[in-house]
Amino acid sequence: EQIRVLELIHSDFTRDYAVKLSNYLRTTVEIEIADIEQLTYTEFIASLSEPTYLAVLNADPLPTQILIEVNLSLVFSMVDRLLGGSGKTSQEPRELTGIEHSIMDKVITLAIQVLQETWKHVIPVKFTLDTKESNPQFVQIIPGGELVVLIIFEVNMGEVSGIMNICFPYTALEPILPKLSPQQWILGNTRRSEKESLKLLQKNLSETQVEVAVELGIAEITILDFLKLAPGDVVRLNQPVHQDLIVKVEGFPKFCALPGRIGKRRAIQITSIFNKQEDNYGE
Repeated sequence: EQIRVLELIHSDFTRDYAVKLSNYLRTTVEIEIADIEQLTYTEFIASLSEPTYLAVLNADPLPTQILIEVNLSLVFSMVDRLLGGSGKTSQEPRELTGIEHSIMDKVITLAIQVLQETWKHVIPVKFTLDTKESNPQFVQIIPGGELVVLIIFEVNMGEVSGIMNICFPYTALEPILPKLSPQQWILGNTRRSEKESLKLLQKNLSETQVEVAVELGIAEITILDFLKLAPGDVVRLNQPVHQDLIVKVEGFPKFCALPGRIGKRRAIQITSIFNKQEDNYGE
């Protein structure tokens, strides 16, 4: 059951991290969970290629560190894109340069941000980057015989694909196993969905652009008179001077307003919300 909850947690991680990486790399990134395995730490280290890219993260208040491993084919593709290339690269496996490490720091920082946001619904965890290593044999965060949970992600960037792993030692998860029950996850996820849905709705509304237009009045003229219109001609409208104007939002009457000026700019002052029942508009 706990493995299933870990899968649900990191399904959210894949979605949000893919969006952040897509924006950062300026290309479409797709991430999905390929598998979740339980194995010993020695087996995990032995499964990694050498060299590779390993980031060791502190995970306060969890008692042990966790690991993020990124396949070098992905690393070189990301670096190539961020340096102005297409992302297609046939680099031979080698250790990263200082510049390449600096570029990957941002990629890992994005992963840390998303992990913290994802895990806070289970337990607030402060992830921080401790060290980076290319040789897996030099990374010994727990004894070799201890169990780990390995979450394997498949990352696709255009024509380039590769594997990213997140390794959680069992000793890191043991204190929070009660919080990894399906019931706790469903309850927390329901609360999160309500709050996040409201925040998302407010954000989308605040960023929505709408067309606002003020109708000064209506006039009916013949096509012949219309064709003869020239600068300086006057068209008499059906709108009394002292009557409120109609303000339309996306073509629908929404407010009543009076015309005026602010400095040298034409302006309107909203006087009331348009009430169709009390107005003869459209008749």
